Amino acid sequence: YAGFPNQHLGENPKTGIDCFNLCRYVFQQELGIDIPLASHDFCNIVDDDWFQKTNEPLFETGAQTVRDDFSWIKVTSLKPFDILTMSFGSTNITNHCALYVDKDRLLQIMMGKPSWIGPYGRYYKQYTTGMYRWKSLNN
Repeated sequence: YAGFPNQHLGENPKTGIDCFNLCRYVFQQELGIDIPLASHDFCNIVDDDWFQKTNEPLFETGAQTVRDDFSWIKVTSLKPFDILTMSFGSTNITNHCALYVDKDRLLQIMMGKPSWIGPYGRYYKQYTTGMYRWKSLNN
């Protein structure tokens, strides 16, 4: 899953995909789980500087306003396929997510960079706003 091009609100790993839709894609490919939402359900800001302009905790609350049956379970220790949410920039709200792989490594994609697997170390931990597990994986 490394090397996919980034595109804000993109859903296609060949032409461009964003962080949440990358997580959705891996869930579908690896686990056969279809997450019923896409990034556009959380974020309607189309411009590339969207992450500096959002003011609402979209991941934490946006999904529940769209779908009542959508639920992530907040966790305190990580397992593969857990979602890490982060806050970058000056907004102090969640505006990025990554997929925990294992052994303090995560899969992520950011503006201007293709997807990659890298360490989940001090830098990313300081920006982490939450750790979530898809409800059916909580055992």
